[in-house]
Amino acid sequence: MRSSAARVLEDYEYSREYRGVRREQAPRLEVKEGKRPDTGVSPVRLLLCVILLVALISLAIYNNIIMVELGDQLSDAKAQLEVLQSEAVALRSKMESQSSTQNVENYASATLGMGKADKYQITYMNLGGEGSIYRTDKAPDKAPSQMLLRGFDNLMEYMKLR
Repeated sequence: MRSSAARVLEDYEYSREYRGVRREQAPRLEVKEGKRPDTGVSPVRLLLCVILLVALISLAIYNNIIMVELGDQLSDAKAQLEVLQSEAVALRSKMESQSSTQNVENYASATLGMGKADKYQITYMNLGGEGSIYRTDKAPDKAPSQMLLRGFDNLMEYMKLR
């Protein structure tokens, strides 16, 4: 059984108006002898492509050379850093060993001819007061009341109230 759409289409195709009309045919392709189309590549394009290819390859090689040189410089710098760090550790330990109190005393007595100071060689200066210096032979008193008074005097002098 045919559908109504197929029937309508059939009626349209074979209607009276189109029965006598000739249908158009698709145009045929005719090939004329003579000039053939170029199937090769133009020499200018080929030359430009070769130049571009050589330039890209040269750039890649140059970049690799630069990267290798920078890698060598980096490894040399890292090796130098390690050497300097180990030297710093050695120098620090040598400094700590030489700056101990026993070594300083030995150096002062053996090389410089120095000795420990006796009590009579020590002179104390009292700077408390208005622009005056007092020389005493005894050490400042370490009593809490004296330390508090000296602190108060220093504070007043700092605040420029005295």
